[in-house]
Amino acid sequence: MKIDDLICDLLDEPSVQDDDSVVFTDRALELIHEIAEKCKDIPIVKENQKQMEEYAAGLSAEEIYVDMLIKIAAAPTAIHMRMSARMLIPIISAKLKTQERKGE
Repeated sequence: MKIDDLICDLLDEPSVQDDDSVVFTDRALELIHEIAEKCKDIPIVKENQKQMEEYAAGLSAEEIYVDMLIKIAAAPTAIHMRMSARMLIPIISAKLKTQERKGE
């Protein structure tokens, strides 16, 4: 499946709750990790990994997800919308993996 199709599937998952909090479904978690794996070899993602990690310092996976939704909605062009997801989902995935390790 193509990255864009996976991202659409992720955005269709009911992650944002009525109180505006974010709770990832099991399917959303699976999609996030799958998309992140596919994005890791995209040159611009690799080139900006350090900058993205600095951006994400101190933020939770859920906060980054909400920021990604805002960036997608406010994107001036389709390429900006697509790249926002490709840049941020790997960071969300890494944050979730760190949270999972801490919870073990």
